[in-house]
This record gives sequence, C-alpha cells and structure tokens, in this order.
Amino acid sequence: MTILVTGATGYIGSRVVLQLAKRNLEIIAADLDMGKNKDKLEKKYIAAGHDLNLLKFEKLDITNLENIESIFEKYHFDSVINLAYGIGMICENNPLLASKINIVGTTSIFEMIVKHKIRRLVFASSETVYGANQSFYGKRPITENDYSGIDQHFYTYGVMKLLNEFMAEKYIKKHGCSIAYTRPSVVFGFGRQNTAINWAEDFAAKPALEEPVHLPFSKKSTDNWIYVDDCAEQLVRLALKDKLNFSSYNTGSQTVTGEELEKTVKKILPNAEIYFDEKNLRTPLIDDQDDSRIRKEIDFYPRSFAEGVRALINDARKANNLPSIKA
Repeated sequence: MTILVTGATGYIGSRVVLQLAKRNLEIIAADLDMGKNKDKLEKKYIAAGHDLNLLKFEKLDITNLENIESIFEKYHFDSVINLAYGIGMICENNPLLASKINIVGTTSIFEMIVKHKIRRLVFASSETVYGANQSFYGKRPITENDYSGIDQHFYTYGVMKLLNEFMAEKYIKKHGCSIAYTRPSVVFGFGRQNTAINWAEDFAAKPALEEPVHLPFSKKSTDNWIYVDDCAEQLVRLALKDKLNFSSYNTGSQTVTGEELEKTVKKILPNAEIYFDEKNLRTPLIDDQDDSRIRKEIDFYPRSFAEGVRALINDARKANNLPSIKA
C-alpha cells in the first residue's frame, strides 16, 4: 500500500508520515520545502527505526498542475492525505497567492483523485469553518451539521476551508469518490512555524525554556485543544479505514480555560511565568466541539490536555538540549 502525503514536512504532515511509518507502509512525502524540514523529518524517521526504503521524497508545488500530475503518474497511490496549504498571515496579506495554494491547489488534488481513481482522499479542514464566535451557537458542543454565515467569520483561512469542503462534497456527489476531512480544533505541540496562533506552542514551550510567555487572551477564555500527534493519527486512520460513514469529522478533544491552561503548565513547571491579556476575553475561535462521530468511526481517543502539554514541554527541552521533565 502506497500513501501520498502532501505538505509532508510541515507541522502536522511530518507527524502523519511518522504515524504511517509505524504501519510499515510505503510513503511518498511531497512538499515544496525540501530543505531543513525535510532533513529533520528524515532524521526522526531513521531514529525511530523505520525502513528508509519505504520513504521517498518528492518536491511538490501545489500551484503547479503539471508538477502534481507528474507525481500521480509516477506512482500508484492507494490513499492521499493532503496537507499542502497556505497558513498564517498569507491568507490576509497575500490573498492571491493563498487562493492559488488553498483553492486551486486543493481542487487540483480533487481532480487527480478522480482521474487516477484513488481509493481515498483525506484532508485537514479547520474548526474555523464554524466562524469566530461560540456565542453564535450558545453553550453547547458544536456538531458537524452546524453552520454559520460569512458574517460570522473572522479568518479568510476559515472561509477558504469552507470552500474546500463545499468542493469536496461536489466531487463526492458527482464522481462517487471517497473524500473525508477533519475540522481540527486548536492543534498544539512543538514545532509550529509562523502561524496565526503561535501561542498554541508558546504557552508551554517558552516556560519549558524558562522564558516568560504573554498570551493574547484572558484567563476566562476557553478553547478546544488537540495534541498534534493525535490530530495526525485521526487523519491516518480515516485514510486507512475500509469504509467511512461520513465525510466531515470534528477532531474535538478537550476544552480548557486560560486559567486551567496555566494550572496545567505550572503543575509541571511550578516557576512558569504566564501572563494573560485580560482585555481580550476570548480568541476568535469556537471552543466546544462534539467529537463523538470521529471517536466512534475510528475507535481512537486523543490523549488528555495535560499529557499533551507534558509532551510539548519535553519536546521543546529536547530541541534545546535540556533534560526531560519526568512525571
């Protein structure tokens, strides 16, 4: 079985590759970045004892249809996990380039799935498709059937993800192809790169290095969090399962307040200096996902927030040649 992972050297993509490697599958890791991030991934892959003969790297420009086509013609893929996407402020500062990557690029992958008769495509959407305010839905878990209009959105990124989902459903209905997508909540872990929510790493990584951290929300603010490795595992299981019952899946996991976040970090690092912006009562995100659908579908339960925080802290320390904090 051969799996194509696009955006393979990125934050979530690199974890997807490592999760697939545990299953001894042939992996084609495609990304525009074939520099330091590729080297880091290859080093982790080898360190974990995986067979290097099962991993091949391909340079991929998701905006170049000929480049995409050449990779699909070179290999026969069983499934594709598409994580090639423009994130961070690119959607706001360079919407033309972001559209080429996120809209045209993703649609090009849909075309390849149909043309080359790929068994399954899985991609990461986002909880931002639900808009920027939990209060729009009230105090209840948000399900995959919920929806908000454009006037409820803050991030251009979220609206682009919404269009990706719309197009996916069109391809499913028109061509009968198997496409599934997750709607990740706040994905946290070590290794974020220039994203709009770097605080999802800094809140624990900076204290891990004995640095103070200033968070752009109040102690009363609430968010739904999932550890990055668990987000990757969900994508992998959806890609490998024989038959899926749905196309959309909340990743869910655990909702915590800023105050609970602080207590969790300080339980591991008692001297952590964490400061909040009490003028900013919330983040521009929803904070409560119903994840019962994906738990039932793939029989997987993400680790607790506390377990993920400890992993983040120790990864940050390891990257800076510091000893791990033992439980």
